Amino acid sequence: PGHVISGVANGPTDPNSYSQFSLNLTQISNGVPMSSIYGFQAPNGKGFSFYGLADGDYDLVAQSSVGLGEMTASEPRRISVKGADVTGIELTIKPLGAIGGHLALAASDAVECKNKRQPLLSETLIAARRSEKGLPKDGPRFPTLFGAQGTPNKSGDFLIRNLAPGQYDLNVQFFAKYWYLKSITREGSVTPSVAGRVAPAARQTDAARNGMPLKFGERITGLTVTLAGGAASFRGTVGIAPGENVPPSLYVHLVPAEKENVEDVLRLFAGEVNSDGTFALNNLPPGRYWAVARVAADNETQSVAKLRSPDEVETRAQIRRAAEAAKTEIEFKPCQNVSDYRLPFKPAPAK
Repeated sequence: PGHVISGVANGPTDPNSYSQFSLNLTQISNGVPMSSIYGFQAPNGKGFSFYGLADGDYDLVAQSSVGLGEMTASEPRRISVKGADVTGIELTIKPLGAIGGHLALAASDAVECKNKRQPLLSETLIAARRSEKGLPKDGPRFPTLFGAQGTPNKSGDFLIRNLAPGQYDLNVQFFAKYWYLKSITREGSVTPSVAGRVAPAARQTDAARNGMPLKFGERITGLTVTLAGGAASFRGTVGIAPGENVPPSLYVHLVPAEKENVEDVLRLFAGEVNSDGTFALNNLPPGRYWAVARVAADNETQSVAKLRSPDEVETRAQIRRAAEAAKTEIEFKPCQNVSDYRLPFKPAPAK
């Protein structure tokens, strides 16, 4: 009973090992990935087959190892089974991409920050997040088979391998209260020198704000992730009217108030307000901010990593407008701990 999906996978394999292609077939229901089935195509094999399949939609991806932790994969294919077998499928395996660079630590010279614990490279995690924007809503997707994160080595160098093609930004996690993520930059191209003129230095681009497009087999290098000392912390309560409960999806946002930092997405922060009205934000770069308590829209992401991504330009603009309208400005000094702060909250008028 059931139907067959069959075909052949072609592409590079590791010549020094008994390498085979593995197949991932994921059933799709109403556009949502459900259960997966795994299959194999042996070296020099004639192809692959999946048996006993019900009618419906499936996403099919082939992958293989080419040694030293490097993976290859095919573009995902959406297969529709409607009362008959689906045969003759051809999957072409291609090398996956990678993003690499260096993690730099910049200590603060402020007296208040002396002898503060600095981040450990072994405790720092750098993750590559693939944007979903621009992808077909109901189109085939890469399964989450590949690692998308890495830890810097003893020299601070990192490499995130086996990345599917797409638009990426980085999320950096570390454990050091008085440090913050200062910048994520990428080396730009160098303009060729003209006779008699000094060649200009390579320009750096803001990879945190712009993101990085990645193709099959492409290796992005020259990234610099800088963690800096001097971070502040911000704790307090939101002013809820007596007898009122904290509304769902109430968040405290910080956006930079200095003109030169308006476009710095790494100075945008969001923290959910607890049921007792308290909030806490950590690892804040020193400087001036607009602070606001606001109820997030139903479809609004509140993950700080996603809010900072190139996909969320309009969401950031909405938060900034609300923060500037609230006119609550606060300044953080290096390694300052602001506590017991009472932040005003003005509920939106009832419709």
